[in-house]
Amino acid sequence: MGSLSSSTWLPPELTPMSHNVDVLFYIILGVVTFFFVVVEVLLVYFLVRYRRTKKNQVGVNVHGNSKLEVVWTLIPALILVVMGVMSVKYVYAEQTTPVANPYVIQVIGHEWRWEFKYPNGVDTFNDLRIPAGQTVLFKITSADVVHGFYIPAVRIQQDALPGRITEFHMTAKQSDIGQVFNVPCDQFCGVGHPKMMANMTIMSQSGFNSWLGNTLKTQQASS
Repeated sequence: MGSLSSSTWLPPELTPMSHNVDVLFYIILGVVTFFFVVVEVLLVYFLVRYRRTKKNQVGVNVHGNSKLEVVWTLIPALILVVMGVMSVKYVYAEQTTPVANPYVIQVIGHEWRWEFKYPNGVDTFNDLRIPAGQTVLFKITSADVVHGFYIPAVRIQQDALPGRITEFHMTAKQSDIGQVFNVPCDQFCGVGHPKMMANMTIMSQSGFNSWLGNTLKTQQASS
């Protein structure tokens, strides 16, 4: 989709799909705003044009217009179809297309913290690290109640459900190395819900490998 810089009132755009979601949002916002203004202007016009007057206490008797009704039915339907096609092309299709050799991280929701399990055995809580430039596949579940694994900068949310695995993938940009992003729970899960927040740090591949090795040694030594 076309170029559009990240706004100050939306979260940062961490992935290409984040950008596509924002562009789609602005397109929908523009369409909705346009028709809102048109409808409100017509509403005021009709209130004035066909109002009851002293000379005409009944008001103007307005009859239906079949052609006009067909037009205002088909135009919104066409707009909805176009928006649906764009959503499938730029959002849904990206997440449903299989990715080759992703780096898999298991995500487990607990009351009230996130657990992340890495392929080499590293296990962290509320501390998510991912390498830039490599596709990461999150396999998400819950150890207790329903949670919502949400990364605002990626514009993706997946429910963490007990006894079931959901997933989504993402690829962080090299330019975001060193950045830290919030990973909240967006499903109310009890009294500790507001505090259920993890941090996601984007690292270089070499830095990520080093962190994995050092963390594994530390965890093995303390076990």
